[in-house]
Order: sequence, then C-alpha cells, then structure tokens
Amino acid sequence: MLTSAGDRILVADDSNDDWWKEVIEDRIGYFPAAYVHQAGIEDQVFRCNRTFIGCKEQGQITLKEGQICVSSEGEHSGFIRVASGKKSGFVPCDVLEII
Repeated sequence: MLTSAGDRILVADDSNDDWWKEVIEDRIGYFPAAYVHQAGIEDQVFRCNRTFIGCKEQGQITLKEGQICVSSEGEHSGFIRVASGKKSGFVPCDVLEII
C-alpha cells in the first residue's frame, strides 16, 4: 500500500512492535511501525517548508525541508514544540506549514 509523508492513516492493529495494520479510505495493509508517528486527536500535523538547524542547548531540534512533525502545543514567542520520530524540541513557527 503506497502512502506519502503526511498521510493520515487509521491504525487498526498495533499489537506487533514491528508491523502495524493500517486502514486508508477503503484499503487495508501493513506498514513498518518505525515509519510513522502516532498523532492524537488534538495534535496538529506540520510539514517543514525549509531546513532549520536547531540549537540543542536551547531545546531546539533540526528539521529538514519536507520533514513531517506533530504538536499538541501552541506557539510561544514565535516557536512551537514539535515531535518528529524519536526527537522533540522547539522550532520557529515560520518553518512549518499545517497539513
């Protein structure tokens, strides 16, 4: 089953640590669990529109152009805390677009 970065899928079964069962529209398939980030109902999903090199000492993370991230928090002084894969930290709001 082909999906693209930023697609929202319904996880039908996550009992296996490596492969999850997915539902997209009327299709069902399996995908590697390591390739997704579970987003909650309140989470906002973003795509990074240009590369941002974060400063680890300031709690920031680096995002590459096109990278997908999620957040359940609001903006604070022009920055927002996001998670992407196993990383989380702050990035400027102007490098993100809502998808």
